[in-house]
Amino acid sequence: MEEFVHSLKNPAAPMVYSAFGAMHTRFELLFVEKDEERGRRIASRIEDCVNGLEKDLSRHLPGSSLSALNRAKGTVRVGDELYFLLELSEQFRAGTEGYFDIAALSRTIARPAYRTFPPTHSVERASEDILLDLGGIGKGYAVERIRTILNEEGIDKALVNAGNSSVLGVGAHPLGDEWRVEAAEGGEVFRLRDSALSVSGRGPLGRTGIVNPRNGRPVSEGPDLAVTGRSALVCEILSTALYAAPEEDRDAIMNNFEEYKYIEING
Repeated sequence: MEEFVHSLKNPAAPMVYSAFGAMHTRFELLFVEKDEERGRRIASRIEDCVNGLEKDLSRHLPGSSLSALNRAKGTVRVGDELYFLLELSEQFRAGTEGYFDIAALSRTIARPAYRTFPPTHSVERASEDILLDLGGIGKGYAVERIRTILNEEGIDKALVNAGNSSVLGVGAHPLGDEWRVEAAEGGEVFRLRDSALSVSGRGPLGRTGIVNPRNGRPVSEGPDLAVTGRSALVCEILSTALYAAPEEDRDAIMNNFEEYKYIEING
């Protein structure tokens, strides 16, 4: 890992901080743990998990399972995790009026862009021009996997930050009632307790990787959007979909996700 710190400065809240790079972003973990070696082991387990996900789900890695699917002709069998995310992505495409679409970068506009075959966990793209990209769901899924590991390890107070765009607060802050997260300097403060935050927008360089599936063009206008709710995965999907959708379509999308909220966080 790139960074690991174990602090006993406050005996009431011994903390572990670790950071590592994966999925083209920087993951940061902060959790309560008094034993340094145990903290290091948990941090390493989490890093290994996220690196494994990247090797399976990234379309940018030639050896990944997703890249193999994007190159395949005909039906191909995939692993359980990739199959699960492909089925889930199609469900969310329908639930977001088509604005969350992992095939948005494709030259072909056939929808559904692929078929899944449950008995064999196989997948077939609608055409060889279909390009599948899990960038709008991968980090959220990784954060949820991290939540599972923390739960298995008995960690009930933690903050997970994936590139400042996907954040999870597990339990309460050790010295307060919630984790307070500022979306931008001097901007909105979100209070997370067993809840997540996802932010989509143009980023510090004024660029975005989000494409409007209706026209295949990158979204270039509008404020950044933040979504909060229980699941980091759902928050990431919704922030991506809402940013791609015109303002007048957002309420229709959110009607399908009553426990989630969104706001604009800059003008």
